[in-house]
Amino acid sequence: MRPENAMVFGDDYNDLGLFQMCGFPIAMGNAIIELKDRAAHVTDSNDNDGVAIALERMVGVITS
Repeated sequence: MRPENAMVFGDDYNDLGLFQMCGFPIAMGNAIIELKDRAAHVTDSNDNDGVAIALERMVGVITS
């Protein structure tokens, strides 16, 4: 898989490099502002199942 075809999730400074490499970065609702500014999408927080919510939305988009 090529990095530009990957979807990644992040919430903190250690994810900044990952967000620059991937094609579809998703920031968690509790993420730092720097990630939210670079994200293609912002989902709910870690505590509110943000990854699951984003994946359900993306699968719905892909299968629709």
